[in-house]
Amino acid sequence: MNKLITALATPYIDGKIDKLSYEKLIAFQLEQSVDALLAVGTTAEAQLLDDCEKKLLINIAKAMAGDVPVYVGIEGRSTHDAVQEAENAQKLGADGILVAPPSFCKCTSEGYRLHVEEILKCVSVPLILYNAPSRCGYQLNAEVVKSLSDRVHFVKDAGSDLDYTANIAQSSSVLCGNDGMLTQFLEKGAIGVISVVSNVAPRLTRDVLEGGDDCLFNKLANLTMREVSPIPIKYMLYKKGVFRSYEVRLPLTAARESTKNAIDEIWNKNID
Repeated sequence: MNKLITALATPYIDGKIDKLSYEKLIAFQLEQSVDALLAVGTTAEAQLLDDCEKKLLINIAKAMAGDVPVYVGIEGRSTHDAVQEAENAQKLGADGILVAPPSFCKCTSEGYRLHVEEILKCVSVPLILYNAPSRCGYQLNAEVVKSLSDRVHFVKDAGSDLDYTANIAQSSSVLCGNDGMLTQFLEKGAIGVISVVSNVAPRLTRDVLEGGDDCLFNKLANLTMREVSPIPIKYMLYKKGVFRSYEVRLPLTAARESTKNAIDEIWNKNID
């Protein structure tokens, strides 16, 4: 069965983490039998959270998840910072880590390989590589990804180059990181998804993973991309009654009226 991992969003009330809404989101995911949770990833606004807030979110997820694995996003812009984040995640009980490549400074292909190897030296939990060209400004070198394939658990591919996906899927277990192209990724060899849409519609996401009609899912996926993620999905979670607010943190801004209207037009309280 293809794997469904939800990239959890972070709810706020008056600028502070809304624990009750976060617990409600996790309970909903567990009721819908997702395969794993991803805490403090891109959808969680991880770069806008301090260390104490990250710890809180990880601890809540771990306390509630039981046997369901909790992966933790690692976004350190230097190797030193990434190693520290990985070690902290392991200490907090992470079942695996999702390692985003350095962004603003970027890195060479060899530098990226060494970056990952330094992390592998310091933690024993499974590691997911993260290809995120729209966020980081470059695509991971496919040959480097292949060279690391025997030491990593998955590769999350959030790009849109299907030839690249098919290439790395020959040696790695690929998870789709681009909801809007989920069906195409599966056709190219992906074995699951780390999904934004599944915050509000895990059952629908599962149906698509199992070959079901992707029409409604694609509409939701397109809506999540109308503005910078996680702006739209937080409004959807608010509409669904899971979050008490759709606040985001600067430099993000709350969903525009046009985005809210587009979501309102197709929204159905029975989406699950």
